Amino acid sequence: MVAVGCWISPFTYAQNAVALNEFLDERWATEFYYANANTVGEAILKIRGLLTKWHWYWICVIILFGFSMVFNILTIFALEFMKSPHKHQVNASATKLKMDCKNHKIGTSNTSTSKLVLLFQPLSIFFDHINYFVDMPKEMIKNGVLEKKLQLLQDVSGVFRPGVLTALMGITGAGKTTLLDVLAGRKTGGYIEGTIRIEGYPKKQETFSRISGYCEQNDIHSPNMTVHESLQFSAWLRLPANVKSHERDIFIDEVMDLVELTGLKNAMVGMAGVTGLSAEQRKRLTIAVELVASPSIIFMDEPTTGLDARAAAIVMRTIRKTVDTGRTVVCTIHQPSIGIFESFDELLLMKRGGQIIYSGSLGPLSSNMINYFEGIPSVPRIKEGQNPASWVLDISSPTTEYDIGVDYAEIYRSSYLYRDNMNLITELGHPKPNMEDLYFPRGYWQNFMTQYVACLWKQRCAYWKNVEHNGVRFLNTFVVSILFGVVFWKIGSTITQQQDVFNILGVVYGSSLFLGFNNCTSLQPVVVMERVVLYREKAAGMYSTLAYTIAQMAIELPYILVQVLVFASIVYPMIGFQMTTVKFFWFVLYMMLSFMYYTLYGMMTVALTPNLEMAAGLSFLIYVFWNVFSGFIIGRELIPIWWRWVYWANPAAWTVYGLMFSQLGDRMELIRVPGQPDQTVREFLEGYLGLEARYFHLITYLHLVVIALFAFLFFIFVKHLKFEQR
Repeated sequence: MVAVGCWISPFTYAQNAVALNEFLDERWATEFYYANANTVGEAILKIRGLLTKWHWYWICVIILFGFSMVFNILTIFALEFMKSPHKHQVNASATKLKMDCKNHKIGTSNTSTSKLVLLFQPLSIFFDHINYFVDMPKEMIKNGVLEKKLQLLQDVSGVFRPGVLTALMGITGAGKTTLLDVLAGRKTGGYIEGTIRIEGYPKKQETFSRISGYCEQNDIHSPNMTVHESLQFSAWLRLPANVKSHERDIFIDEVMDLVELTGLKNAMVGMAGVTGLSAEQRKRLTIAVELVASPSIIFMDEPTTGLDARAAAIVMRTIRKTVDTGRTVVCTIHQPSIGIFESFDELLLMKRGGQIIYSGSLGPLSSNMINYFEGIPSVPRIKEGQNPASWVLDISSPTTEYDIGVDYAEIYRSSYLYRDNMNLITELGHPKPNMEDLYFPRGYWQNFMTQYVACLWKQRCAYWKNVEHNGVRFLNTFVVSILFGVVFWKIGSTITQQQDVFNILGVVYGSSLFLGFNNCTSLQPVVVMERVVLYREKAAGMYSTLAYTIAQMAIELPYILVQVLVFASIVYPMIGFQMTTVKFFWFVLYMMLSFMYYTLYGMMTVALTPNLEMAAGLSFLIYVFWNVFSGFIIGRELIPIWWRWVYWANPAAWTVYGLMFSQLGDRMELIRVPGQPDQTVREFLEGYLGLEARYFHLITYLHLVVIALFAFLFFIFVKHLKFEQR
């Protein structure tokens, strides 16, 4: 069986072809007689169990070409005939939910006796003469632009009030999302000028993030959580610490009732557009995740974009219900339908360049807005039945503005709307009597330990339901364990010659590198996926970076432990290592340490790089170094002196060292070494492989050091490197 596995592997033919090309060369033709071999080159091939006749070189090349042809043909057939492994999951409860919602009224429920209202303070947000600049793009500088900064918002002022649904509109490039990000404090770069006040007091971002919510355009959630678990996690960390767990549960149920998610309580979130919730359901979950924080102010970035008319209507109904609770809600909106547009109370319209051209009430059937623009000379009148939103975007485009010869921003600054808004800012921009500035005493929010426990709970829920990741991890562990056990059956029980030691070195090398690197690469997509969620949750002030990173690392430990126990319980007895408690303990310990530093290294590379491709590339590059200098391909004593520092800086080499010496360091059997006198196993380990007893405890401590180093770097990179720029 082992022989069959050898001959069906393309690596067998590649290795034999390269070895034949090298060792049958004239420089290896020195006479040396060993087991029917007449030269040094043939002897080396014989000792290593490789082919020795030159004609096999061309046979190997032809077979390798055949492998490449077969693999290419299989790839073509797979792309042509195989379907996607992912199918969009339709929630069975969704249809029932729609039927229930037809006659559903907020506040009328059979469970009304258990209703809980978490109080929030209705707050207004005022912004006065806001300007926003970014560094001038290099492409524009190359084209002759002399300014150092590019202005994206120009003298923007306004008020958003409780119980009022405000639409923030404008053509592409008008600065809608930019203004939303500036007001919400989500900008990661640029220069902001102007004043932002909450109920008359200057905005402080650390407190503002606690009383506000931000629904991003892209619905970012952990895919392996259920709807209820996602809301539980958000409520756990964003509600005050004095809210009891049963009160949180009641409030979560109320929010799910409000956004019509009760029927999807136990549905998996899934991957957007692939599995799990539909686009409209994910949008409502995004709103619910913010609502369970009981915020006073909610910003929504294009909540209906990408949704069909029915889905958009459901989302807008949810938003309208949210506004009716007395919260301040602002939505950027892009080309809404008439029905959606008329759901708004007020409009803040911007033109390209970040200037306001309308800020005020829409009025019945958008009459106030229509009357304002039709009162401007030369502006085309709205046609009968035309969508007011489409009409106002058309007439405010730079082309129309140029054709009719008007400057809407200048007209607005001279209008009654501007005066009314400035008077409102002046009137409401100062604190009301007996109104105190936002302040949260120490202990009001969850402490570090609670944040860590919550993050660990989330990771546990997500990991347990990540069937693909766990399936690959444990299937690979089991298959590799059986493969190693069969291929290296009982090689550790009898050691009589040099090749027996090399065979054991081979299984140790494979154990310490193959499964560890598999853990590293299979984990990276999971960490990348969760990093995007981390950016959203960190911006909301849900937890500290340290709590998140410790939980992310801690959740791996039980899975790694199970992997190691499965591997050790299968491989150790099958390969015939001595069945002593101490030696088995060392084997398990080094495998555990190996898996840990590979796992942490995978996390660290994700935190260091902007995307999965770069993380995988960096991991593979370092893996090559660890592989080459692990002590298997070339022993430490044979490595050129100027490269040995790489060996001592190589965690994989430490694992090979520890496993080999812990299992064979006390073996005193004599073995045959070609060209040398017989020597004990221990003497061969020390003389040829450089595995000495004096370094054994050192390499154990080095494992702990590198694990601590990778964990620390993972935390530092997550904390200080952010690859999402706004």
